[in-house]
Amino acid sequence: MARQASARQAEFARSFERGLALHRQGHRDEAERVYDAILAADPNHADTLHLCGVLRHQQGRSAEGLRLVAAALAAQPRSADVLTSHGVILDALKRHEEALASFDRVLSLRGNDAAAHFNRGNALKNLGRHAAALASYDEALALAPGLTEALYNRGNTLAALDRHEEAVASYEAALVTASERPDFLTNYAIALLALERFDEALASLEKALSRDPENIVVLTNLGNAHIRTKRPAEALSWYDRALALDPAHAEALTGRGTALGALGRFDDALASFDQSLRIEPSVFATHLNRGNALLALTRPDEALTNYDAAIALEPDNPEAHFNAAIARLCRGDFRAGWKEYEYRWKKKEFATLRNDFPQWRGEEDVRGKTIFLVAEQGFGDVIQFVRYAPLLAARGAKVVLGVQRPLKALLATVAGVSQVLGDSEPLPDFDLCCPLLSLPFAFGTELSTIPADVPYIRAYEERVAKWQSRLPQHGRLRVGVCWAGTSQHSNNSRRSLTLDRFATILSVQDVDFVSLQREVESADSAILRDYGVTELGGEFEDFADTAAVLSMLDLVITVDTSVAHLAGAMAKGVGVLIPFSPDFRWMLHRSDSPWYPTMRLFRQSVMGEWSEPLARLRQELAALAQRHATTIPTASG
Repeated sequence: MARQASARQAEFARSFERGLALHRQGHRDEAERVYDAILAADPNHADTLHLCGVLRHQQGRSAEGLRLVAAALAAQPRSADVLTSHGVILDALKRHEEALASFDRVLSLRGNDAAAHFNRGNALKNLGRHAAALASYDEALALAPGLTEALYNRGNTLAALDRHEEAVASYEAALVTASERPDFLTNYAIALLALERFDEALASLEKALSRDPENIVVLTNLGNAHIRTKRPAEALSWYDRALALDPAHAEALTGRGTALGALGRFDDALASFDQSLRIEPSVFATHLNRGNALLALTRPDEALTNYDAAIALEPDNPEAHFNAAIARLCRGDFRAGWKEYEYRWKKKEFATLRNDFPQWRGEEDVRGKTIFLVAEQGFGDVIQFVRYAPLLAARGAKVVLGVQRPLKALLATVAGVSQVLGDSEPLPDFDLCCPLLSLPFAFGTELSTIPADVPYIRAYEERVAKWQSRLPQHGRLRVGVCWAGTSQHSNNSRRSLTLDRFATILSVQDVDFVSLQREVESADSAILRDYGVTELGGEFEDFADTAAVLSMLDLVITVDTSVAHLAGAMAKGVGVLIPFSPDFRWMLHRSDSPWYPTMRLFRQSVMGEWSEPLARLRQELAALAQRHATTIPTASG
């Protein structure tokens, strides 16, 4: 009997070794037949249960594989190898906590197991515990410095922690031994994109694509890279290539929607986002970008539904909160909007504007204290929100302004301002600091309580005298014009007009037009000469010059730029051409502005189409010019 049992065990051992050899050689179907034969004869053969479970997992039958490995573990509860396989399969089945427990048991048996530290890091990464995962990868690499997968996953973890410089270094170390792997090259490129090293990122993605021309992940990330480099048309072509291979690829559909939005094709973008959400309903980027498309279509209530969904997925994401703030402000929900607008300080583009001074947001009594109001964003923003300085002075504060140098002289005319500093000037002692665009939040401003007492900015008499003789002296209506904002503004292409398009205004009779435009191309100067427009804007040294000229005009016609704010702050009559998707301060559907009582808004009713608002504005200007002409006293009058 003993000899028979021994012979049987020897036969099992030979069969097991044959199955293991086939398994290692990649002949999985043949290995499976051998393992199944052993288990048919001995259902409790622990080594075969283990490897047959691993094989089932490798074949994509992980649930079945887990059952077999669990049976092997019951027979060999202290086997580090079986515990490792048990953890790997649990992790693949998204049972990450149980997987972590398995890897911890491995390390209690074999503390210097680099693979166990690596696998433990994977489980922690999958649980979103990135700092702990990083520590596990570092333990693995201390034991096995060349462990390529650990270097790669360490890079992924560092990227998740927004430590992109370190992630790049980790990927580069992994690529020493895996330079042909498309997944390595792709994630390396993603980290490079985060560092705005665009050329290197594109090179890495193109190399990955050369290794695997139909890799949907690579194609999608090529689209993402072109979105980051503001080339949406090229991005769209990459997303379309990915979707030709897999029409249900959710990330590519989301990217395609983003590219379409950047191209101004918002309805098409919504269709792409909707298709993506049917496949993957809980993706942050899809909800965020769908909200952006809806906001661009002036549908803020619907946009907020998506922003709220995005915030539910990533509660502290500043982009979602900031965009939700814009939607709320557009629809007049100031109480929630200004509060959420404070999330801008967590956005990367505001990083250089943040400071460590003691902040004031309305809670503290400012009587007897010096408060430093600091500029942020553009000239128009400063002009709009400096209106709060007199209110602080009325509360007993000493108000110091820190603004861009071109505004320094002008803003000294604001009541209640004790001192105005330009860029980089030494700061005086002060108690509290508040950015200008945080003042509406600090004051709890509602739509009905906007401080709109104009004028709150005035021209200097000596500056008026400087420019007086330069203005037309014909007695006709004097109208200042500005048709384009700065090219650095993110929405400039939609808010600005070309002069040949704006020139329909210049054809109105009995008007003396004055150009307030700071930069005028030679071709535009020729157009201005043809219409007899007086060009002054190019000679302005600062906004005090602009204000002086504005003070002598009857009316200003402008696109949404700082000139509009200055005219409104000086209580000049001003007509502003507003794009279909407006800046939040102009709100929606109104023809007036609660911020500036003397302002009229002429809005696009169709995206990108200026004909209708220009026609309305021209008609009203012609009527005003005619009325003005009839009231001019004659020599015999």
